[in-house]
Amino acid sequence: MQNPIWQFELDLTKRLLIWSILSLLAGLYFWFATNEFGRGFGIQLAAWGLVDAAIAIIGARTAARRKSTADPKKEALFIRKVFWINFGLDLIYILGGVWVIQTYSESFWQGTGWGIVLQL
Repeated sequence: MQNPIWQFELDLTKRLLIWSILSLLAGLYFWFATNEFGRGFGIQLAAWGLVDAAIAIIGARTAARRKSTADPKKEALFIRKVFWINFGLDLIYILGGVWVIQTYSESFWQGTGWGIVLQL
């Protein structure tokens, strides 16, 4: 029987890839079909979508490779560590987005800041 950690990783990477595609599509819409705020917001959505897609693809490949060699308990600890690192980075990104919002009053930069804060 397969250890649940491998199915969890597969499910996680699939969901992240779907989310990244939706974020990229929404970002392209906002980037090209709206005002300056939407353009700044859309650029961030598209950028985060690309980053998430890369993470999902690399994560799926890495998980598939590690599945044959890694101990499931060590893999669970590894995933936990990755989540904590991601959590810390998210806090830094959010603070950076708030800084952009508070520093720049132009509509484009307001959209950029909100795109960073929401990280869709």
